[in-house]
Amino acid sequence: GLVAVTLVFLVPAAVLEPAALASSKLWAMVGAGLLASLTQPAYSPLDRDAPPEDRGTATQLVWTVYLVVLGGVVECLVWRYPGSMAWDTLAVVAFAAAIAGALLRAWAVAELGRFFTWHVRVQSGQQVISSGPYRLMRHPSYTGAWFLYTGMLLAMHAPVAAVLAGVLLLAAFVRRIRYEEGLMLQTFGAQYVTYCSRVK
Repeated sequence: GLVAVTLVFLVPAAVLEPAALASSKLWAMVGAGLLASLTQPAYSPLDRDAPPEDRGTATQLVWTVYLVVLGGVVECLVWRYPGSMAWDTLAVVAFAAAIAGALLRAWAVAELGRFFTWHVRVQSGQQVISSGPYRLMRHPSYTGAWFLYTGMLLAMHAPVAAVLAGVLLLAAFVRRIRYEEGLMLQTFGAQYVTYCSRVK
């Protein structure tokens, strides 16, 4: 997480606009990025241990996040600076949405406990979880991550990157959900069908 945050936020700022390193907004984004990294299982962007069921979705997600956020940082520093560092109403609301997304994702991870994995897989002893955020939505961790990253980009006044993130992350999540729900149906059958009939 520290390496990713340094490469995505701090190195571009140091190279493109060193004065931005004194901005509270840049450091708020660094903090949000670290929060996201600390509330998920360990992972590698060079993913060589993915099971066949994952179908490359973990790699797709991590590189989508890295590239859209890096693009947003460049947009913020090259085309929107110094206004991009202002804490105006849009930035405050978007950052609040990002933090809410990070907390929703953290809640989902905590609720699944040892059953939360980086890859699409079902573990021994796993059950259908319908408590915590899973009683409200089937994929709270993906919902939270979508709000986290699009919110961060909007807060940085990087609208082009925010739109790209919104579309590309949604596409990546939908692809992963398709494989994940197929595996859940195959494993849990009627139990998962009943859960899906109750929770959207």
